[in-house]
Amino acid sequence: MTGTPSAPVPAPPTILRELLTEQAPLILFVLGLGFATAYWQHGFLPGTEAAFPLAGVKVPIWHIVWMGFWTGYTMAVVGEAAGIFALPYTMSILAFSNAHVTPTTQLLTLVNPLGALFGFRRNRQTNPRFAMWVCVGGACGGLIGPFVRVTILSDVKPFTFAVGLALVFAGGYLCYAAVRGFKNRLSATGIEAKFHQQVQDQKAKGNAPAGIPPGTPINTVSNDGTRLTIEFWGESWTLSKIALFNTGVGVGIISSALGVGGGFLLVPIFAAVYGLPMYVLVAATIPFVIILSGVGIFTYSVILPVFSGIAVAPEWAWGFFAAAGGIFGSWLAAKTQKYVPEHSLKLMLGGVTGLAGALYVIDVFVELPFRL
Repeated sequence: MTGTPSAPVPAPPTILRELLTEQAPLILFVLGLGFATAYWQHGFLPGTEAAFPLAGVKVPIWHIVWMGFWTGYTMAVVGEAAGIFALPYTMSILAFSNAHVTPTTQLLTLVNPLGALFGFRRNRQTNPRFAMWVCVGGACGGLIGPFVRVTILSDVKPFTFAVGLALVFAGGYLCYAAVRGFKNRLSATGIEAKFHQQVQDQKAKGNAPAGIPPGTPINTVSNDGTRLTIEFWGESWTLSKIALFNTGVGVGIISSALGVGGGFLLVPIFAAVYGLPMYVLVAATIPFVIILSGVGIFTYSVILPVFSGIAVAPEWAWGFFAAAGGIFGSWLAAKTQKYVPEHSLKLMLGGVTGLAGALYVIDVFVELPFRL
């Protein structure tokens, strides 16, 4: 007796189809929000001819979109949002450095990781149970950080000094992890070694040199009491839910005060303390920056004025224009991450990030020959 044949499993959408049916409508919608909020907030369209009123600078719209794209890509590929690159670029190159830059950058980090979220979801690099605990902590921290921004970090110099220290920390860790990752690749064990072997195997077969097998999921092995165990590509990690929550709170306070998504701190912590590879930690860091940024914007716009009488509104159009480019960049990062070894990315990002941070720190004590 012949059994009923099972229904065929539908093939995943092609990259082009996914771009046209999922990403393009979202990008166009966010871009439209940029134009709509410009007229709603100011009554005209800022750009080259007219300055953005809250930013106080004239910047072509295409430049803001481009900034969102390249910062969105370079940071999403290592599990972060665009904020830690977009913030210094906005302050130094585009000369938007007053208090409004903080919620404006958080608007970018709220929207731009959506492309990465959808892209990693297609890759099966998501795990809601892992993400939930750190995201709840981040939401709590996002209620506190804005109050730190308008008190301790209200002046420009302390603010840029804090940004510089954060960049130096992130850059130093990325460089250290790059060297360690290269050594691991030469060993016979670990994700880096498996990645290298997978690339060689794919090249031998004449296929695209993807280092991660397509569709490799991040599974939950156990979820008991205060412990959570996840598994990816034959490797497993046991995490404390309480530690994840507390980490989210601390990173949330610091990041919402600086006006960034928090990935620049969360990624090094997950990698250094928990030993998680980039391909796994994105399951928590990408949702985290979205949740934290949303709470941070709400706090700046609603809660902060009620309790302190200080209103720090974002430059809505600026944030949406940057986010439109950031969505495409972060989605592209999700599609290409599996082709890039971790140590190469960390070394490049660590060098640029550390240099930028060092210049910010030096500028507090010594006047540089150029403007930061």
